[in-house]
Amino acid sequence: MIILCSASPRRKEILENLGLKFDICPAQIDENEIPNEKPLEYLKRVSSAKAWEVSKSWASSQSLENNKNQLENKTNNLFIASDTIVVFEGRILHKPENTKQAEEILSLLSGKQHTVYSGLALLQSGNLLWDYDETLIQFKSWDLQEIRNYIEIAKPFDKAGAYGIQDSNSPVENYKGSYSNVMGFPIRKFLKYRDLWIRQ
Repeated sequence: MIILCSASPRRKEILENLGLKFDICPAQIDENEIPNEKPLEYLKRVSSAKAWEVSKSWASSQSLENNKNQLENKTNNLFIASDTIVVFEGRILHKPENTKQAEEILSLLSGKQHTVYSGLALLQSGNLLWDYDETLIQFKSWDLQEIRNYIEIAKPFDKAGAYGIQDSNSPVENYKGSYSNVMGFPIRKFLKYRDLWIRQ
């Protein structure tokens, strides 16, 4: 059985487009940065923690009477966790908490390049596999009014870096790498490890 450790509609859509059947069990973990933690160290820690947290809560929440077959095969369950970060000049730009923060982030990125990393944690039978993908993004040069118009329409408060590449009025001018990676899931890496999930 496959369990997606995320409530992200974009990750759900990507897995559905692969024709996979899966359950959704969002992870509840502390995603705050640790002082002096490097972006990829943060990414590995958080995405891995999501998989471990859900696997533990999933096992403890199962009822022997109602889920007997699932319990008998629980070691075969594949937990998929992912996390996406936007990195500019070595700094992680997290999801904005309000309009002011979104304006600040988009103004900072306007006309410049940054990198998007998505980590992938695959946990099965107590064994964790972790990998990541990266995409280089070039932003359009936007003035403050264009930024405010985008925020008003897209409301990017649930997105790292305060934007979505898939938005119709996205600030992305061009990119090098994986599109789905910027959406929030490193599909190229996931397909690399298809032997883990194709047997589910």
